[in-house]
Amino acid sequence: MTVLVVGASGYLGRSVVDAFAARGVDSLGTYYSNPIEGATRRYDFFADDPADLPLDAVESVVFAAHVERTDHDFETFAAAAERFVAAVRSAGPRLVYTSSAGVFDGSGSRYDEATPATPKSKYGRRLRRFERFVAAHDDSSVLRADYLFGRSRGSLDRRLARTRRLVREGRRVPYYADMWKSPCHVREAGRALAVLAGSDVQGVVHAPTPRTSAWAFHRAGMAALGERPRLVVPEPMPDDPTLHRDTSLSSSRFERVCGFRPRSVVRALRG
Repeated sequence: MTVLVVGASGYLGRSVVDAFAARGVDSLGTYYSNPIEGATRRYDFFADDPADLPLDAVESVVFAAHVERTDHDFETFAAAAERFVAAVRSAGPRLVYTSSAGVFDGSGSRYDEATPATPKSKYGRRLRRFERFVAAHDDSSVLRADYLFGRSRGSLDRRLARTRRLVREGRRVPYYADMWKSPCHVREAGRALAVLAGSDVQGVVHAPTPRTSAWAFHRAGMAALGERPRLVVPEPMPDDPTLHRDTSLSSSRFERVCGFRPRSVVRALRG
């Protein structure tokens, strides 16, 4: 089996490539600006023709590129996403798309796969549109994961890296104690994507990691990294309708499909 990882040079993509390697699966990878091991083919999602990618040479495609937060307008994004999925459908390989809990508006809690998407941000609306294109492909799956964290080939995620830097400076770092997430370790997300790429599972799968507040996440992260968690302090969310109060995820499928249970922040960082 050979797979194509789009966005293989990115934070998540590196862990996806490594997960395939651990399973003995050959992968080809794309990069946008920085070629690295496992990502040697340049690809611009918005400018390049996806039909020029080696889609005929692979059995599965994993889309791990972070293209939903660019400055392109919605119509340009949607056209690029539709073009990409159409190229994969024409060539025939399986497609696995990486989405997130951003498709939900945050007014609920512990969203499962049956919960309709209710995006309220530009990011969420783009995720939902891409998901809809993917769903039109007969052999496809979507992994939704929230708040990716941890080290990918030694590089710590930007959230925890920022908190660690401020803690080391001796500064108090406030985070919302009433904003709820389901933080997923990047290597566990990569592992799940590798499993889905080699399966015949269809539709959406959530990464159901333990529900925790943004404050508790950073506090636990500092403890696991050997820093001073007491400098991470709680504060309440402001009355801001653009914020997502709760994007925690649950799943009736993940453990059965992927064969493992995602770990807590401390266990994942120390493991």
